[in-house]
Amino acid sequence: MAGAAVWEREIPFVDLSGEDARRRFEDFLVKAMREAYGRYLGGVLNVNYAGMPGLMFYIDDDSGPLLEVLVAYTHTSVRYRVQLVRPFANPPAVERAISFLEGVLRLFAETGGVGVAYFVFVPGRQLVPPRTESGTKRALQSLLLNNLVFLFAISILISYLAYVTLREYAPFALLLAQVPLMLVSYKLVPWMMGDWRIDRAHRYVYLVGLRMPLDKYQEVVSRVIMPRRYEIKQKIYMHSLSRGEEPNSEMIKSVLSEYNILPEDYELETRKIDLYGIVERVAKSFGARKIPSIYLSNVVVPNAAASGVGWRLSSVLVTTGLLSRLDDEEIEAVLGHEFSHIARHDVINFFLLSSAEYLSRVFIATMFWPLFATPLGLLYLWFSLTALFIVAKFVEARADLDSALRLGNPEKLASALRKIGFRHLYLESRGGGRLLAWLRWDPHPPLTFRYEKLMELSAKGGPRSPWREAVASCLRDLAKSLSAAL
Repeated sequence: MAGAAVWEREIPFVDLSGEDARRRFEDFLVKAMREAYGRYLGGVLNVNYAGMPGLMFYIDDDSGPLLEVLVAYTHTSVRYRVQLVRPFANPPAVERAISFLEGVLRLFAETGGVGVAYFVFVPGRQLVPPRTESGTKRALQSLLLNNLVFLFAISILISYLAYVTLREYAPFALLLAQVPLMLVSYKLVPWMMGDWRIDRAHRYVYLVGLRMPLDKYQEVVSRVIMPRRYEIKQKIYMHSLSRGEEPNSEMIKSVLSEYNILPEDYELETRKIDLYGIVERVAKSFGARKIPSIYLSNVVVPNAAASGVGWRLSSVLVTTGLLSRLDDEEIEAVLGHEFSHIARHDVINFFLLSSAEYLSRVFIATMFWPLFATPLGLLYLWFSLTALFIVAKFVEARADLDSALRLGNPEKLASALRKIGFRHLYLESRGGGRLLAWLRWDPHPPLTFRYEKLMELSAKGGPRSPWREAVASCLRDLAKSLSAAL
């Protein structure tokens, strides 16, 4: 940075489309700058920069004026500009200011400047998630989902035992052993992650949310909500849903006041979601012969997943984090992506694809073992697995197109991806980030590519062949990203 006077950068995909969002953004930014610079924040001024509203911050040090920091914004992005106003000043001051700004802007983009604590209710189901009460399930989840070292050790042990006992037939035996797991995956995944079964008789999910500034949120969550959450939830339920009544703001505020959570501390939001109805509508759009089993997972990470080899052996898992972040149409769009995997039998497709890669790798390693044990073997391994995941990205891109065409709302899936995937959008918008996303061992294409493709569909309409368009557009963007990086 030495030798430059001005540093400027745009951060895209920040949602400032509403007046409330813009007001919260300015308040959040001013508060963060005051906390960071204290008495060295010389002043704040409302400005207009290239037709965009913004704020100018004047930052001093003990020797006088040091930096001018401009933050301007549109409905969909934020641009910051840091100028060193005193010659020969210390460059690390600029680097610290930029690093701080990037962190603050990312935090706002991901949270909207507020923290939200949710109480989740499924009338007729247990208040406390069954998975939370089960020590066995917690232990298995910790081992199988959160401990990659354990999984890696188990896979090595199984492979070793197979090769010791079956010799040259071991690769085929290992693949065949996965078939039963594939067939029961629609039961296994919900058993591991599901908290509540959603069906026609238990179709509604109620969310009671408390929106608070982040500092207040952290204090309230640690002081009250985490240690007393089930007690509070029980009282809200007993005063409303257990009586056949819906939660109302007066009753909720009264219950929270008992725990010294006062109305001025938060904004209350309540929401009733017909999750079964949403799944039913999406299933009909895909011509499903049977509605998959539906499970709700009480996890803050926004996600949805479909498992199973076909409609009759399928399930869909939705997290409470997804319900809390998206509106009903966005939830439908995300589920449309997942239902495409069921309709197209992608569990089988992925199994066949990964099996072909594995068997070819075993064959080459066996035939050319001395060469395979050199760095060339590692290069082949990287190339083979990277190619596998690039082909898998075609499948995921096609699922996006299927959802957009079947439901007719590509902009809703784009909006959902932007809301739940800002961190990926941010990283991919930096130099080389998009290419790295194409080459990483992840079946999903870059989120920036998916977002742009869906917005293009919204403007131009859908293609005749989702498969052909998915493969062609993925290859075009991969080539474009590679060319830009070079």
